[in-house]
Amino acid sequence: MKRLPLFLLLSSLSWVGVAPANPTSIEVFAKEAKQTVKDSEVKVPLNISSIRFAVKPQGLRFRYKLEGVDEGWQEKTDTMNFMVRFIDGSGNQIQQLTFPSVGISEGWTGSVNTSGFTTRQERIVIPPKADYVGLALSSSGPVSAVGVIAARNISITSVPENGATARQFLVDSRLPGSKEQIWSKSGSHPSMAKFLHWEKDSRESSVLYIEDDDVQGHADLVTVANKMIQVIPGERLEVEWEEAHSIGLAGGKNLDYAGLPAGKYQFLVEDLSVMGVPLGKINRIQVVVSGPIWGKWWFWLGGLSFIALCGGLWGRSVIRRNIKRHLRHAQLIADERLRIARDLHDDLGTRLSHISLIGAHAQADVEDENARASFNQITELSAELVGALSETVWMLNSNNNNLESLVDFLCRLVSELCRLAKIRCRIDAMQVTEDRKISHDFRHNFSLSVKESINNALKHSNCTEIQLRIWKENSTLKISVADDGVGLQDERRKDGTGLASIQQRMDSIGGTCLIEGVEPCGVRVLLIAPLK
Repeated sequence: MKRLPLFLLLSSLSWVGVAPANPTSIEVFAKEAKQTVKDSEVKVPLNISSIRFAVKPQGLRFRYKLEGVDEGWQEKTDTMNFMVRFIDGSGNQIQQLTFPSVGISEGWTGSVNTSGFTTRQERIVIPPKADYVGLALSSSGPVSAVGVIAARNISITSVPENGATARQFLVDSRLPGSKEQIWSKSGSHPSMAKFLHWEKDSRESSVLYIEDDDVQGHADLVTVANKMIQVIPGERLEVEWEEAHSIGLAGGKNLDYAGLPAGKYQFLVEDLSVMGVPLGKINRIQVVVSGPIWGKWWFWLGGLSFIALCGGLWGRSVIRRNIKRHLRHAQLIADERLRIARDLHDDLGTRLSHISLIGAHAQADVEDENARASFNQITELSAELVGALSETVWMLNSNNNNLESLVDFLCRLVSELCRLAKIRCRIDAMQVTEDRKISHDFRHNFSLSVKESINNALKHSNCTEIQLRIWKENSTLKISVADDGVGLQDERRKDGTGLASIQQRMDSIGGTCLIEGVEPCGVRVLLIAPLK
């Protein structure tokens, strides 16, 4: 056996029975694989990067299928075109619009007579300097494109504006009120262009179609020069037609399949007529991709022996590592549950207090209208709880572990809280121009400290305005929350549960919390922590 440098020919299969002069053939290539052919079966190892099937069909078109991989028959296809051409008064083409048809149309049966047609509709605007519009049906796509494209019931109608009446330029592929033929054949192989007359509802019409079986040529059906439609630049037209098509690519093809798992596959090739009709002659070849080494009996025998020999030596260490890992995992779960419980207590407790106060106010109202307004406030605060869940999601998202995200979140948070409380808010926040990473604990505790400070001001200060200032000095982040409320009338408020929680959070990230009165009235909470 010889080894080819890139691909190794594994098999060449031709028709069974009486072979034609140039039968369809299949050649199978696999990188760095030895030739293994037996009873029309090709065997290849599992570690190859891809398998290539080189198909040389007897006719112009073919379809193929690798059973176990492809869901159905496959065919290489391309395009043919329906075109709208704009001509000036000297007969020069100034613009061409192309509407391609690809592959096989829905309802195609292999014959123009019996296939279903699909309606297409396009709106176009007449370009400047255009005096006439012409149409063309063409098979002039890629050189190797073969097959059939058909069109019928072609019409062109103006799109009326400002109450004007629509004008018909083309009806049933003819000029209105005329039975005269306005189409001519052209192209490098015009005989492939054809007309098919048919009758529908006692009305005679025709189908324009091109049956392209020449890989070197093409055919066109175009409106004749002296029957072109006169138009006005800027006018809008609606072009509508019904089409059917079956388009393939002629010639041999290389079909690659990569990453095939171990197993047996059957590759099928069937020749098609120019119209895409299966000819009933199927070539087939079976490919066997060998299984991995661990599928061999001797591999398992050796592996089991090795495990039995070494299990007693490292089994004890594995058990110890598992015990330590489980203990560490249990501790992490306990810590996380404790943190989540504390956050929910701080956050939802504050909001539930708001709901309770507003509910009491609503019950005290005598007039029904005011009561409804108060209960509406309760509904709005309930919606806030949904927002709180969104904030929790933001807290848990590690993608937000940067200074810019933290500053943006705090500005939005304070603005929303003040809006809901109908209190004026002023924000002076620095512009973050650097990609400064921060830890999850820093972001989490700092944002909740700011939120608790805002909530304290909203609940206790009777303020009309809250000012938020965010700035950075060297590697230290500073945030000031100030209100114009009643101030520190009762010094015992400094030792409240909320302020104690803020101090604990700032201590956990190496920061401080300062609370002081401002002149002439109000309180300022200053939060300071090193960025980390």
